[in-house]
Parts: sequence; structure tokens; C-alpha cells
Amino acid sequence: MKQKSHLHNIFQGALILTASNLIAKILSAGYRIPLQNLVGNTGFYVYQQVYPLYGIGVTLALSGLPVFISKLVAEQNSQLEKELLVRQLLKILGVLALILVIGGWLSAPLIAEMMGDRMLTSVIRSVVLMFCVMPILAVGRGYWQGKYNMVPTATSQLVEQVVRVTIVISAAVVAHQFHWDVYKMGSAAMISAIIAGVFASFILGPSLWQIISRPHNTQLTRSPILPLIKRLVVEGGIVCLFAALIVLFQLIDSFTVKRGLVGSGLSATHAKALKGVFDRGQPLVQLGLVIATSFSTMLLPALTASHVAGKLVEFRRSFRFALHMCITMSLFAAGGLIVLMPQINLLLFASRAGSLALAVSMLNIVLVAVITTYSGALQSLNQFSVTAVGLIGGLGVKAVLNFYLVKHFEIVGAAVGTVLGLLVTVLIIRSAFPTQLRRLTSDWSFRLKLVGICAIMMVAVKVTCIISMQIFGVTRMAMLPTVFLSVLVGCLVALGTVFWWHLFSLKELVTFPGGKRLLILMRQLKK
Repeated sequence: MKQKSHLHNIFQGALILTASNLIAKILSAGYRIPLQNLVGNTGFYVYQQVYPLYGIGVTLALSGLPVFISKLVAEQNSQLEKELLVRQLLKILGVLALILVIGGWLSAPLIAEMMGDRMLTSVIRSVVLMFCVMPILAVGRGYWQGKYNMVPTATSQLVEQVVRVTIVISAAVVAHQFHWDVYKMGSAAMISAIIAGVFASFILGPSLWQIISRPHNTQLTRSPILPLIKRLVVEGGIVCLFAALIVLFQLIDSFTVKRGLVGSGLSATHAKALKGVFDRGQPLVQLGLVIATSFSTMLLPALTASHVAGKLVEFRRSFRFALHMCITMSLFAAGGLIVLMPQINLLLFASRAGSLALAVSMLNIVLVAVITTYSGALQSLNQFSVTAVGLIGGLGVKAVLNFYLVKHFEIVGAAVGTVLGLLVTVLIIRSAFPTQLRRLTSDWSFRLKLVGICAIMMVAVKVTCIISMQIFGVTRMAMLPTVFLSVLVGCLVALGTVFWWHLFSLKELVTFPGGKRLLILMRQLKK
């Protein structure tokens, strides 16, 4: 009974954390659309150039280090050992935060120069301040997650995102009304990171303060700290590297795209605006990934449980379904966005500029979703190093090719560079799969059916779009009913064809949320 209660608590906590992650991701992606509308392409360029530095801070404080710290906490045998670990981690991360803040502040002019825009110095200095609260957020979240209590993490995450988004949009509105310089707007928007972190610290800080101020066993405090630092650097570093996948590719773009555009002959002003156009794709990819990975992410914990219990058949079945769901959802999301990109671009960003580059960028949804599922399977088998090698290989390809591609093909080249880098990562990670798992990734019957269904869906979406534009017109406001109807038709066609062609097996359909009801409904429709 205790074991069942324990598993129930873990599952309930995972659901809470997944729900908060989805809400936070939607907020994080959605606010950038009104931001671009308020500050324009150049203002959006300023914000997005420095955003990857914020993304690295988020990885350390939210999605990377807390996951590893929770594992460390769960490994401790007693509450006293857990509290000793918290004290040691706060010291280590406190020193790291101090180095990052001072180093980032002093090197801001150099980083801005490497990005090809000295005016970004003040914006960079605003964002590095967020590392001040990183130790509290990372240790606090990791501590409670290690005790299987996800509520503090979920609450702090939502509070942090709501406060940050509110400040960013408020800064953009004020900048728009009072005609602020785009760099002043960027600094005001980025200062939201430290303010939001402070609000989140109010939730996590009190429990950490109780641990720090509580009398402790002096013998335990003599526990060596160097092995812990080594684990943080090696194991924690790999987890953070994977969590920062998209951000690191964006960081390479920050250093190469604007400089490459200038190298191709564009003026600095035109290059900044065009980089802002290219950055429109990031919130769209992020929203696509929320849809694509929401189901597969919830299935991945089942992989670890099956592997630990030695249930190999169940492990392979869970992986197969997670992979099928991941590829299906991501391909549908990417296909729909590619077909509707000119209309979505006009609807959300008031112009069709850069639609080809944005359409190419939508392929990242499929690749990142596959990487997420592959890496989840390898991590459940305790194989972390291959994931790191794959990510480093993909980033290396992106870094080497990006400037050349941008110089010759402008922002389309930057989009192609990311696709090639992610493709290399997929191939490297897949090469490390055990033979039985690799066979599951080569299901040609499933692939052919899925490609056919996706092609039918894309044709249906395009035809609906053309007819809708004939009815409603081609203005920005006319794109609202056009996009809505096209998406609705695409979803209905895709869903109907998936069931009609039996894309998923009966066991997979039953596992799908509401699958039993859908199966009964489809059988009644066929009759």
C-alpha cells in the first residue's frame, strides 16, 4: 500500500509539473508576438539577440540543474543528509553565480562586439543580473522535486513567468508610447528576469532559510565537497546541455546571423531588421513543440519505470508509442505551419517578409521532438554521454556552417544551418541505440502511412486557405478566419485519416487519452 501511495504521489507530481511547464512554455512563446508588434523588427532583434543568455539562466535555474539536484536529493538516506547537500549546493552555486554576474558584467562589451553590435552592452548587463537568484531557484526547486513535492516548483515557475511577461509587455508598451530607443527598451525588458526571479525566490527561499538556520551535525558538514562539484560539472552539465538545446542554437545565431548579413552586403540597419524577421520563427517553433511533445513527455517516465522493473517488452512498447506520437504530432504541427506560413506571418507579424526562412525553420519542430524522445529513452537506460556527443556535434555543424550559409543565402541559410545541425544530432543519438530499439525507429509501414496522411492534410489545409482568401480577402484581419478555418479542416482531416488508415495499433489507441471513446466512435461511424 505504501508503495502504491508513493507511486501515486510521484505520478501526481509529474502531472502538476507537466501542466505548469506547458502553461509556462505557452506564456514564454506567446508574449513575443505582441512584443514584436509593439517594438517592430529592429526592437525584436535587440530582445532576441540577448534572449539566449536569459535562456541559459533559465536552464540553470529551472529546467536543467533542478532536475539533476532532485536526483542528488533523492539519493540521500536521511533528512540530515538532504539538508547538508542543500548547504553545499548553495555554496557551490553561490560562487558560480558570483562568477557569472561579475564576468558577464565585465565582458558585456566584448560579447556585444562579438555579436556585431556594441549597443547591446547595456542589454547584456541587464540580463546577467538574473544569475544572482539562480542558486535559490535551482536548489529550492531541486530540493522539493527530490522529495517528490512538485507544487513549489510549479508555483514558482508560473509566478516567475507571469511577472516576467507582464514587465516585458509593459516595457514594450511604454517604449512604444514614449518613443524609447530600442536598446533602452531591451534593457528595460531584460531587467524583468531578475525581478521575476526575486518573486519566485519568495516562494522557495523560506524553506531554504529554515535549513540554513537550523543547527546541524558538525561531523556531517565535513563531507567532501569536491566529488559533488565533479558530479555537478559532468552529470549536471550534460543535463543542462540537453535542456538548453534550442537556446544554444539561438546563441550561435546571435553571434553569426547579423554579422553574416552585413558580410553579404546589407547595411547594419537592414541586417538588424532582417534578423528580427528571422527571430519570428522562434515563438512559432516553441508553440509547435508544446503541441508535439506534450503527449510523449508524459509517456517518457514510463520508460524508466519499465527499465528498472526489467519489463523489456513493456519498455519497447512504451518507447514505440512515445516515438509514434512524437513524430505524428510534430509532423502535423510542422506541416500545417509550413503550408500556412505566409498567412500566419501576416496575421501575427503584419507582413509576409521572411516566410520562406520561417517555413524552413518549422522543420526544427520535428527534429527537436525526435531528439527529445530519443534522449529520453537513452537517459532511462542511464546513457547520458551519447546525448552530449550528439548535441555538441550538432552545435559544431551549426557553428561552422552558419556564417557561410547566412552570407550566401541570408536568413534562409540560418534556418538551413539549424536544420542540418539538429539532423546531425538525431543521427548521432540514434546510432547509439540498442539494436532492438533501432528497429523500432525503422517502421516503414508507419512512416509511409504518416507521410501520406500528412500530405493529404497539407493539401486540405492549402485548398481551404485558398478558398477562404477568395471569400474573406487578403488583408491582415482577413487572415484570422482564413487561418482558423484552415487549421480546423487540417485537424479534422488528419484525425479522420489517422483512424481510417489505422496509423496506430489498437494497444496504442487505448493508451491515447480518450482513446477508447474515439475507437468506439470510429467503429460506429464505419458501420
